[in-house]
Amino acid sequence: MGHYKTYISFVVQKGEQHFHDAVIAELSLPKFNFYSDNTSLEVLKWADKKQKEMNMDEKLIILNYFNIADVK
Repeated sequence: MGHYKTYISFVVQKGEQHFHDAVIAELSLPKFNFYSDNTSLEVLKWADKKQKEMNMDEKLIILNYFNIADVK
């Protein structure tokens, strides 16, 4: 299965405080595509995994994401 890179901008909220961050995530391409772009589904999977790694009092909020071409 192939992969592609996606820039994901997000905020982590903890009580009254928050911080902004961003990553370039390597997301999986599905074996079978029923539509041409599965980025939304893969970003949701990434966010779910990230949220599980965070403290219980922290909340992840996705601000923006887009696919990146030719990242070296």
